[in-house]
Amino acid sequence: MRAATWSRLVSPVRRAMDSARLRELVLVVCVGSAACHHSARTEPHAEVASQGGVDSIARTSDPRAGYRRAGLLVGSGDVPFVGSIAYVAGALPDSTVMLIDLSLSDRSLTFTREGETYRAAYDVVLEFTPSVGAVRRIATHEQVRVGSFPETTREEESLIYQQVVSLPPGRGAIAISIRDAGSTRTGVVREPLSVPRFDDGTMTSPIPAFRARPRASRDKLPELVVNPRATSVYSRDSVALFYLEAYGPSSEGARETVQLRVVGDSGVVVFVDTVSWIEAGGKLRSALLRIPISRVGFGELSLSASDMSSAQSASPHATSAPLLVSFADGLPVSSFEDMVGMLRFFASSERLSELRALSPQDRSKGWSAFLEATDPTTTPRENEALRAYFARIVDANARFREDDRTPGWLTDRGMVFSALGEPDNMIAPNGSDGGQRSAVQIWDYQRYHTRFTFVDRAGFGRWRLTPSSEADYHAVMRRIAR
Repeated sequence: MRAATWSRLVSPVRRAMDSARLRELVLVVCVGSAACHHSARTEPHAEVASQGGVDSIARTSDPRAGYRRAGLLVGSGDVPFVGSIAYVAGALPDSTVMLIDLSLSDRSLTFTREGETYRAAYDVVLEFTPSVGAVRRIATHEQVRVGSFPETTREEESLIYQQVVSLPPGRGAIAISIRDAGSTRTGVVREPLSVPRFDDGTMTSPIPAFRARPRASRDKLPELVVNPRATSVYSRDSVALFYLEAYGPSSEGARETVQLRVVGDSGVVVFVDTVSWIEAGGKLRSALLRIPISRVGFGELSLSASDMSSAQSASPHATSAPLLVSFADGLPVSSFEDMVGMLRFFASSERLSELRALSPQDRSKGWSAFLEATDPTTTPRENEALRAYFARIVDANARFREDDRTPGWLTDRGMVFSALGEPDNMIAPNGSDGGQRSAVQIWDYQRYHTRFTFVDRAGFGRWRLTPSSEADYHAVMRRIAR
């Protein structure tokens, strides 16, 4: 197979995201048909959550369930990761450029201290079946450095790895493995491949991106930093950015536009818009699609793009891609109903019922009203109490998980912690007595003039509120109900 000729490009990128930013994001474009890659970091932001019935909440607490439903790559094993595969046209009709993008968390890696910083490394191996010309296996070794120990325990997927490979159109499979260089932990996924051929009249699927710049011709690559999880955050992102290309001459007399439609998780169209194509010459057009998050709401959405330049035909060519919108980064994306359910320890049942009763078209407006009603401050577009609540949920998941089925925030200790925060004092009267089968913890909340008692009767680390403490908890919640 003839190889496209690409120039080598190293482009550091920064992207502000409220209190966080995309850091040291480097896109490397390689020469020839072998491959190229980049590894990048995003800094963490405040975390967020949601919920419905107990079963749906537990299901939603699996952050990768929504990614699987969206058709993304979901790695299994001790190094979990999420990723995506996107395609654009290569320089020649028999070449297609595949972009493999993966995201993983700092917590999955083993860090060692080096002076004032901490360093970790990981290895990524891609194996193609059948082999792609001379490319069957691509192995890279990546290093990560952070400035503080807390960063090494981040659970959000802040590491981004990108690999670009030139392939012939056709079917096959890819196996991806990530290994923590400091241990034997690995994560793996195997997926079938259906590499498209981009002839005249075809169009790519919308590619979710942190940054995108159109290319001038098919023998160059777009300056594209892909969003591997196709996820945006309502309280952080103003728009969700997608990149799109179409190939071949426009139809004479047709509109040089692409139509966008966003469909909500209830199947209702929540957003429609048109965007003009950017003509690059050489039968190449591109478009930057900016979807306003405040107008599409939350949950597992779908973005479809239709090339209206071929509108003379009965059915304009259309493609689609997932658009996942969460309350905040690092928390699961699911249906609006399930996401609202995760607010069960934050707001009153009456307020949550009002949110659930909203029509898909009214959800964004209703959510803004909810934020204003539950905000103890007057800070514009920022509900500090809600941000702190979501952060506590993430913390509770890490600290209070008791088994493989129940997330930490849904245990008794996680519930109290998520709702009320850190206790002023934690007392374990017999916690160090190995002869005691039943263990006791007492959490003292002076600001609420209340103590809660947890008992682990079987000695297996399953802590339960005593009946009187459970009654006290509900009494406190009624007093502070928002």
